[in-house]
Amino acid sequence: MEFCPECSSILTPQKNGEKKVLLCQSCGYTKPLTSKSEKKYRYGDKIDHIPEKEEVVVIDEEMLEQRTMPTVRAVCPKCGHKEAYYWQVQTRSGDEAMTTFYRCTNCSQTWREY
Repeated sequence: MEFCPECSSILTPQKNGEKKVLLCQSCGYTKPLTSKSEKKYRYGDKIDHIPEKEEVVVIDEEMLEQRTMPTVRAVCPKCGHKEAYYWQVQTRSGDEAMTTFYRCTNCSQTWREY
């Protein structure tokens, strides 16, 4: 591991066309590598993952008809019925609490609780 002589950040190995260099991500300093010293480093291609679309899982009508989901006592905000199906989904980052979704067993109104 080598450090930048200008700003003391870590130098990372990069491919610059046919040349291989050590690059400082902070200030842009580059240090060319010799054929002997470039064997010490690993090079890889960066792959950016771009999700097509972020979706929240919602229970479809087919699953609802099967009546296999757990139920809980919860008051429906639409019809006042006191029983609902429930499921949990991780809608935020991994260190945040799960989001609980409810669906009324009477009128199929869906709501959530954070």
